[in-house]
Amino acid sequence: MSRRLLTLLALSLALSAAAGSAPQDRTKAVPAYRHAYYLFLADLPHACEACYVPLLLTTATLEETAKNPGGQDCDLITTYERDSIFQLNGIVHIAPRNVEAAPAFGDLDLDALRRTVRVRKRNYRYQEITAAEVLRLLENPMGTLPVSRPFLHSDLPPGPSVEKLIADFRAVQ
Repeated sequence: MSRRLLTLLALSLALSAAAGSAPQDRTKAVPAYRHAYYLFLADLPHACEACYVPLLLTTATLEETAKNPGGQDCDLITTYERDSIFQLNGIVHIAPRNVEAAPAFGDLDLDALRRTVRVRKRNYRYQEITAAEVLRLLENPMGTLPVSRPFLHSDLPPGPSVEKLIADFRAVQ
């Protein structure tokens, strides 16, 4: 082969290798997820919508998000009855205007009903859960309740891998 053809071939291989590794590099650059919230529907449910409880994974607390002008990107997972993972939805952006945070008073959580977040045009009350609870779901995604899990296309950008989320929440424990 000619020297020019070899150079073009090498350049082509280098570019395709770089393009193939870009998504892996992007997920490694994502800050670690440290907080998780179950979202309980505050709007009227459609059909069995209340059975599918969203789990929102965040890098900062929702209270901090309410104060951050830029908001934050969060990973959204749909659970079935908080027992199993029904769908890995992907990344949603939570703007500060989407969060109404109320401070807790010691052990008393009188303002829990005022803690709301708007996600994908729906209003939810939110409750922070422990890293152990998140790991229980991630490490046992099929749960204990039998439910059909058809493949559902998500219109959201994909989130981090389950392995990365497990590593993030293991670091929190």
